[in-house]
Amino acid sequence: MFQVVRRHATLAHELLARIGVTPPQELVLLYLEDHGPVQQSELVRFLGPDRSTVSVTLGAMERAGLIARSPSETHRRAMLVRLTATGRDLCPRTRQVWAELEDRAFGGLTTAQRGELAAALAAVRDALDRK
Repeated sequence: MFQVVRRHATLAHELLARIGVTPPQELVLLYLEDHGPVQQSELVRFLGPDRSTVSVTLGAMERAGLIARSPSETHRRAMLVRLTATGRDLCPRTRQVWAELEDRAFGGLTTAQRGELAAALAAVRDALDRK
């Protein structure tokens, strides 16, 4: 299992590097594309509990011109994060990378095998979510 996770992560990193994006930047891009501008705290909840990692990721993306942050008009202390035109332009390419990754990872499986794997992985996810 570890070898599969490691190879998947390595390949994802390599494919994303071709378009100038790093994990978890691709997650931020696609989340913002799907949800529009959101408060930074929402991205923290989406990406995980490590606020410093999210802050570093967003800082790098802002310097690269992929996102912009501004004070929220409704919550004085909150920051609103939105895609820039450059970030928006990267979203289709990011989705293509994930499609290529999925095809390489699962392309050798039959439809039935994919269904069985999806069910097994859902069970693993649920087990990990139990506290």
